[in-house]
Amino acid sequence: MKLPFLRRADEMEQYQSDQSAKYGFIFYTVALLVWALYDWISTGDSGWQFSILLVGCAVYFWSRAIYNRRMSK
Repeated sequence: MKLPFLRRADEMEQYQSDQSAKYGFIFYTVALLVWALYDWISTGDSGWQFSILLVGCAVYFWSRAIYNRRMSK
């Protein structure tokens, strides 16, 4: 039995998903950076938002390196 919502994405859907993920990542990165800078300027403490930003970027670049390594094999 094939379920229609469990099908493999075609190239167009994959491209759209990649673009959405890219713009979402850019938005959250910029928003957290601006918020951290605002808090740092106003209170002298960067707060949790800067830590979340650093962890998110580390996860992104780490996972990208792993996927690139897998694709090059």
